[in-house]
Amino acid sequence: MRRPFAIVLALLAALVLSACGTSSQVTKRYAPAAGDQFAYTIDNRGGMSEENLVTLRSSLDGQLRAAGLLAASPSNAARRVTITINEYRMRHGAARALVGIMAGKDTIRSTVEVVGSDGEVLGSSEIDSGNSTAWGTTGGLVEGHAEEIANFLRGTSG
Repeated sequence: MRRPFAIVLALLAALVLSACGTSSQVTKRYAPAAGDQFAYTIDNRGGMSEENLVTLRSSLDGQLRAAGLLAASPSNAARRVTITINEYRMRHGAARALVGIMAGKDTIRSTVEVVGSDGEVLGSSEIDSGNSTAWGTTGGLVEGHAEEIANFLRGTSG
């Protein structure tokens, strides 16, 4: 009796863990030089909610600050970063809870581009985060997206 329950539980855990993820396709790898600091802007073409933009900025600021990569002010930045939110789709919490995967997939797709002071593109990446299950939170997905952006800027992704 316990063995079938354990198998079902293991399969359910595998489904939950595999259904939420972030991937990035690095178009041009970026490796920060010692002392590089960034100032970034977010172009919200995909229509991310203001609440989630605040979460994205807060998470990204924290990670870049912890890595010593966030410039104190934009004028002090050695590099400019443009984050373009190309697609943003979040299911309503009730839809997620009631019908799960049948309600579609939460998606954030963005392009990250690092530009030097001379205007040369030093690095670029396409980042795609999604969650198709009823588990997980919108904030968690946004924070995971921010982490993938920070990884690219630290030179540790892809």
